[in-house]
Amino acid sequence: MEIQVRHLRVLCEIASSGSLNRAAAGLGLGQPALSHQLRRIERMVGGALFHRDQHGVRPTELGALILRRARAIVLTFDELDHDFHRQEPAPGEPLRIGWNDSAITGSLLGVLRELRPGEPVRTRADTSRTRLLAQVANRGIDLALIMICGGRGLPVPPEVRTTTLATEPSFVAVPAGHPLAGEEEIELAGLAGEDWIVSSGGDGCRVVFREMCLAHGFDPRITHDVDFDIAREDLVGGGYGVGLVQPTRQAADGLVIRPLAGAPMCVRHVLAWREDGPCAATVQDLATEATAGYWRLAERTAPYRTWLHRHGRLAAG
Repeated sequence: MEIQVRHLRVLCEIASSGSLNRAAAGLGLGQPALSHQLRRIERMVGGALFHRDQHGVRPTELGALILRRARAIVLTFDELDHDFHRQEPAPGEPLRIGWNDSAITGSLLGVLRELRPGEPVRTRADTSRTRLLAQVANRGIDLALIMICGGRGLPVPPEVRTTTLATEPSFVAVPAGHPLAGEEEIELAGLAGEDWIVSSGGDGCRVVFREMCLAHGFDPRITHDVDFDIAREDLVGGGYGVGLVQPTRQAADGLVIRPLAGAPMCVRHVLAWREDGPCAATVQDLATEATAGYWRLAERTAPYRTWLHRHGRLAAG
């Protein structure tokens, strides 16, 4: 049997999810069926593609090598498939915006209202930056606002343009009664024994998070996978664990938000559009004003404002 695109899609979903259970759910399969497929693929390539432990899965050296090619192939195939069915949006249709949890979304929508008055806007949330970029390339959406964890590269289709609006440090939310809640900044190693509440999406953010923790001497104990900020914060406030948050988040009842000492993990907010799309003519003004709105929000958020006054802004790129 030869490797096919569907096999590569399975590998990409497993790597992105960090768990066979989550990957199976994303693919609409049962976990035993996915495990069987993975074993067949591993037999075809002649070696193990993922390390498995109680925390999930991570690529082996062979797996990482194959995944580098697999992601590009799957994205290209999806673009080709869409090209066969693509329809240009009719005049007067809403401007379509995709985003994945970025704090700049509100600012972006406000600026769109000012720069393009009277034009309807429709938004679509998606935790996968890869899907968002493919949707921009395939004209499924007109503009995407994407968060990228750590220093990972972004596989940008050739017809898509991007600009980084802001780079921010990840902060941590802990229950209000936590022993470290009174610290100005929290050492990541001090959270080694905690239960962690993380997002299950994000195209590799879990991998970046785990690598960050391993670099600080511990393997994180992930007990809750939650894709929504509000739900994660409710769990933290209820004392069920700790979790990373964007520094512009306002602390809800029952939790405290603090910087991580040394800013071990950073997140970039990236805007993506087609060079021949409906946003191309105004995108630079849009980016400038949306970024300004983000920094106004940062100044209204006490812990982040204090951090910025102490450390300064991170370079956008």
